[in-house]
Amino acid sequence: MNKFLEKTIKIAIDNSYLDTLLDIYPPEEIERGLVVENFTSELKDIFTQKEDEKLLEELIKLKKKGFKFPIENSYVNIISYSPKLIYTNPKTVKNICKELYKLSYEKLKENLETSKKASRRMGHMFQSWLKKKYRFVNEETIENIKDEIVFLDGSDKTLKDFAQRKLKCQFKDLTKGIDFLVKVFSKYYIIGTAKFLTDFGGSQTNQFYEAMNFIRETKAPKNVKRIAIVDGIVWFAKKGKIKERIESIKDDELVFSALLLDEFLKGGTIK
Repeated sequence: MNKFLEKTIKIAIDNSYLDTLLDIYPPEEIERGLVVENFTSELKDIFTQKEDEKLLEELIKLKKKGFKFPIENSYVNIISYSPKLIYTNPKTVKNICKELYKLSYEKLKENLETSKKASRRMGHMFQSWLKKKYRFVNEETIENIKDEIVFLDGSDKTLKDFAQRKLKCQFKDLTKGIDFLVKVFSKYYIIGTAKFLTDFGGSQTNQFYEAMNFIRETKAPKNVKRIAIVDGIVWFAKKGKIKERIESIKDDELVFSALLLDEFLKGGTIK
């Protein structure tokens, strides 16, 4: 177990661990402040009269304004990109509306105004925190810089593409994009993933496994280090597979809290 992992476990035990994480992952607002009536006065009548095409068109408009579509359906996002599909695909529209009409109007409205799951915003929170602390640059700049710690700006797919093209990294087929890519002076690059786990089991546990698989399965040259930034409930595991997985982390596997990232970047690197 390397010193950064040991220090992470000690930090987590400290009573102020969660307080410190608030700077990175601020608590979500319970409500987003979106009220259906402030954006449309026709929805209730359209829904009550079961005007399929008008209903779907209205819901798509609300979705683009930040409301959550009231049901899960694989075709909604496609139609959102091209609303004209509403008028050329009657069977699909009928199928979607059939599910919508199973809801009362009150439930439809409630679903529209429901806040998005916090887990979907964790990545954005981490990125916002990084951008407050570090300089982000484009691809050309990061290649030429030699005397700074700089992060590559762009989407996770952009970062992964740079890592493959320029740094010659090789990812497993199921590896998603990476969360950050940083150049530390002229010494080396770092590619990393960041996870904030709020519970055990299901998708949360899978995220921890994804982080571990990322650093173990990604192939990278010697001048590129792989890091898994992990915070949350995982460090409180007392038994079970998560605890076993933590205990199996090798000395050269870089898994630690975001609270130690700055120390790591500024000279605390292990070999």
